[in-house]
Amino acid sequence: MAIYQTSAVVLKREDIFEADRLYHLYTEDFGKVRATAGSVRKANAKLTGHLEPFSLIWVELMTKKGGDLFITTALSETNLLGNCVLPNQVSLFTKMSDFALKMLRGQEKDELMWRFILDSFLSAKKIGASGADKFLSDYKSGFIKIMGFGDNFEEAKYYLNDFYVL
Repeated sequence: MAIYQTSAVVLKREDIFEADRLYHLYTEDFGKVRATAGSVRKANAKLTGHLEPFSLIWVELMTKKGGDLFITTALSETNLLGNCVLPNQVSLFTKMSDFALKMLRGQEKDELMWRFILDSFLSAKKIGASGADKFLSDYKSGFIKIMGFGDNFEEAKYYLNDFYVL
């Protein structure tokens, strides 16, 4: 079993089994990963508050048999949404997160993508309701440029085999 430590953005969480959760993370050192945290839905779970969606965290991951990742330790650095959360901000963050999850294929370190995702989430909390659509469009455009498609959304759709409609 190997143990890894890295910074990560919590993009999504899913309830699995009786008290566990599956977390989708974008990490600084490994790119997009999926990791399980055991018993985090129990009332006395210590990790729960640190693994909230849209949080920047420091995380320790351990490989299990078969290569699955398990979260052993997590410490929240900051909540990217901030303290005063509006429904339009949650919606924007969710759309940004969903786009990243669907566009990124696997575990691959990409320093430029890490900085872009982190900076985009930090900037998004300052966006009002009227600017959310433009911000999301610019985010998608920047994301696709970093992936190597320039501004060509049609080429990106073709390459991704209509995996996700832009």
